Amino acid sequence: MLNFFILILIFLENSLVVTFPYNIIALPYLTYLAYKRGKNGIFEVTLICIIISKDKNVLIELWIIFAIIFMISYFLSKVLGYEKINIIYYSLIQFIIYGAYLYIKLSYFHFYQMVVMFGGYLLFNYSFIKKSRKNI
Repeated sequence: MLNFFILILIFLENSLVVTFPYNIIALPYLTYLAYKRGKNGIFEVTLICIIISKDKNVLIELWIIFAIIFMISYFLSKVLGYEKINIIYYSLIQFIIYGAYLYIKLSYFHFYQMVVMFGGYLLFNYSFIKKSRKNI
């Protein structure tokens, strides 16, 4: 049920009329999937990319970016664990990879957008870590 609710939130986040694609919910959810499902989470990664993309070119680019984030998160969760102390590392990786993609792709990328992205990644990574710890 949580997965369905998160997918709806991702759809709603990308359906809003905004000019900047933050994906604040989608990227921390990829890290959560990498921790919880491991390699079996690729189906959800593909589904998230389909929900977010609007044309075929963006679908391929997003799948590559999200797959990179998913694989790095998977390996980090095996090495570091999915703990509160490592939130900064996960958020920083998400921000650097997706931020670099947006910096190359978009002509506008301002400081306040970087702060909102990083803060959102921290917040949602924290909430997903809290959720994963309740299930143990």
